[in-house]
Amino acid sequence: MRWLRFAIGLLIALTLHSLLDSFFPNALAFFNPYVILVVYYAMGGNVFGAIIAGVIAGLVQDAFSSSMFGLHAFSLTVCAYIVAYINSRLSLRGTFAFGACLAGAVIVNELVIYILVNILLRQRIEMFEQGLLVKTIFTLIFGMFVYQLLALFLREEPAEATRFS
Repeated sequence: MRWLRFAIGLLIALTLHSLLDSFFPNALAFFNPYVILVVYYAMGGNVFGAIIAGVIAGLVQDAFSSSMFGLHAFSLTVCAYIVAYINSRLSLRGTFAFGACLAGAVIVNELVIYILVNILLRQRIEMFEQGLLVKTIFTLIFGMFVYQLLALFLREEPAEATRFS
């Protein structure tokens, strides 16, 4: 059941990615729906499942974007592992914990991408700090909205949605 929810969430993230890319070509520089999906899944505390979810979501994002293939897969895997590991140790619950994990995951995701682009391509990302701040704010706002909708309609926390299904 948890993988079915993940697959549906991945399809929604991919649809949102495609729609944003077609109507606003640079919108994905300010918003990342895949991070929201990975953090929601990783909040369950299942480290191995979170790693697999990060790899799959990252490969889908790489396949439908014009970036270096594997870049987002690696960065989302790192984010998923960190969130799942912390959550397996601390058992974080609630809206504030999800928001904190989401903000941290967006920052870690962008830092990993920045470091990999600098090392592998020897390119500097222009206006990195401003883009990081804007992407964190927009992804956090939309992610919290999605979290509240899921909590309202599904009436469960991410831990219950992913741990024992």
